[in-house]
Amino acid sequence: MLFIEPHAGVAPVIHFVRAARTRLDINTYLLTDRRVLAAVREAVARGVRVRVIIARHPYGHRPHGELARLRATGAKVRTAPPRFSGRYVFDHAKYMVSGNHGEIGTANMSWSAFHRNREYLWMGHDPRIAKALRTVFRADWTRRHAGAAPRRVLVLSPGATDALVRLLRTPGRVCIESEELGHDRPILAALRAKGGSADLLLPTRLDRYDRRIARLVASQGVHVRFLRRPYLHAKLIADPHQAFIGSENLSASSLQRNREVGLMFQRRVAHRLFDQCRRDFARGSKR
Repeated sequence: MLFIEPHAGVAPVIHFVRAARTRLDINTYLLTDRRVLAAVREAVARGVRVRVIIARHPYGHRPHGELARLRATGAKVRTAPPRFSGRYVFDHAKYMVSGNHGEIGTANMSWSAFHRNREYLWMGHDPRIAKALRTVFRADWTRRHAGAAPRRVLVLSPGATDALVRLLRTPGRVCIESEELGHDRPILAALRAKGGSADLLLPTRLDRYDRRIARLVASQGVHVRFLRRPYLHAKLIADPHQAFIGSENLSASSLQRNREVGLMFQRRVAHRLFDQCRRDFARGSKR
């Protein structure tokens, strides 16, 4: 099931945590929402084995305080592996897995994600997706590599560029939402080739570097707009028939160096994502 924020609120995440019976694995860049923390504490109290991986140095936050609050829930907590904990490299993933149920999305577990931001979350019962998420989580928990198998199901970074380029190259109109743009050459080449068939929506709070790249992309025919409210934290590429959501922004660091997790959708979910993106784009401004 697809949930769109900020309309869905925190309830779907709380429900997912409360539905866990034996094990719950969470990988998220931030986990600061008090209601989610309370739900995790309740899960531990009823005997669920909860493990959490969070970023070692989340931007603008004090990691030691967050770690203390998480550990106070009784969950087992680890920071991201060293290869995803450098100055310009992050564990930026946002997913949960419990049994054969999985959740993948664009939202951190923060108050802003559920009340202020445009975010997308998918939750569902799919053994293949759940197995792939467990494989990635286990690898990062034990500081190992996840291998090739999860990539047959997930859009996984490092190495997500090719999957997104293939989506951008499909015929017809495509709508894109991204919090960051960056300079990933294959992505920029695919946007240039798409030209006027691409609608690209970015947040108004875009740094100077990304804004310069946005002007370049616009000069090549791509329709570029900026959204003020809700804050555009989403990461979405959609046409009427297939779509992607995940933690990946369209930047080289996000696609090629970070730990990021996303998923491709078809048919009804894709069409819904495309329609939402088009509505957001229509509300955006050209500067």
